[in-house]
Amino acid sequence: MTAHCPVLPARIGAGDVSVTSPAPRAAWRAVLAADPAALPTQSPEWTDWLCRTRGYTDASRLYEFPGGRRLVLPLVARTAAGVPVTEESLPAGYGYGGALVDGGVLSPQEAGAVLADLARRPVLRASLTADPRTAAAWVAAAPPGTTLVPALAHVIDLDGGFDAVWSRFRAGVRRSVRQAEKRGLVIRTGEDPAAAGIFAELNRRSVDRWAQMRGQPLWLARLVERRRDRAGQLVGALAELGPMAQVWAAELDGEPVAANAVLRCGTQTHGWMNAMDRELARRTRAGTLLQSLAIEDACRLGARWFQLGESDPGSGVAEFKEGFGGVPVEFSGLRIERLPVTAAERRLRAGLARVAALRQQRNAGVGA
Repeated sequence: MTAHCPVLPARIGAGDVSVTSPAPRAAWRAVLAADPAALPTQSPEWTDWLCRTRGYTDASRLYEFPGGRRLVLPLVARTAAGVPVTEESLPAGYGYGGALVDGGVLSPQEAGAVLADLARRPVLRASLTADPRTAAAWVAAAPPGTTLVPALAHVIDLDGGFDAVWSRFRAGVRRSVRQAEKRGLVIRTGEDPAAAGIFAELNRRSVDRWAQMRGQPLWLARLVERRRDRAGQLVGALAELGPMAQVWAAELDGEPVAANAVLRCGTQTHGWMNAMDRELARRTRAGTLLQSLAIEDACRLGARWFQLGESDPGSGVAEFKEGFGGVPVEFSGLRIERLPVTAAERRLRAGLARVAALRQQRNAGVGA
């Protein structure tokens, strides 16, 4: 992956608001420390990691308002021939963005100023996907023509510590955790080099399993995964982000069973990636145990919220999250586009879904 050279911050006038981009790291870290709801994916370390490993360019923005109030917007750009094409806060699959706020409370005027600034950016698409708990404030301030991208997330309230959170688990989840503890599972963490290797093997198996379920050619699924490189992402994050990244992995008699990776910062923990051997995980309840361990660790570190990420309404994944006390939160990301890229993407996904469904029907007919 091409390394990106540091860019000297440029100061831009925007009415009564001054904007510096990329955001100076000292100011960014100061605002991060002053925002009680800061997410790990809003940290400068996360942006720097994205730029080093995923081919993005740092486009973060420091907003300074009259009276000295400061906001920082984590923002990364995709470029073509050196020209920014998209600017995202943050890209899909890499957590929530939105502005860090000195004091933690975003005013409607501040949200409007940030979105007006993004609307002026000379890119095909500028996007913002904030913490689901506060995303409504951004939607309310969105300029005309903004495309909304609805989603469903689940968030666990960690108030009261792990004992209180445990009591809010569904009875079946508590039972599964107790059963898993008796299965002879070996639990490894990020401090153990084997943990990332377990994730890599399980991720490889998952790619093949999902390809078969979708009727997708294996070679294509593996090509897509090589480009995405989830195992490489995890190895790099564990090495570069220190305690911000953590992984739990489970083995049974030397056989990989499940792995679960999270990101941590202050009062927030963000569920990042997971992989499992479906049959072994079902038999041992290892995935449930690992999720419980991650929640317990977040409580121990003083986190207030555990972000479980998005899932489809009514899906088994959504039900799994709700078993741990995850509260469903409907929210929307924002896209400001010069061309109808989102509409085209939706049509493409719908077409691919129809092709996959037809392929599965044909496969079922052959096996009948």
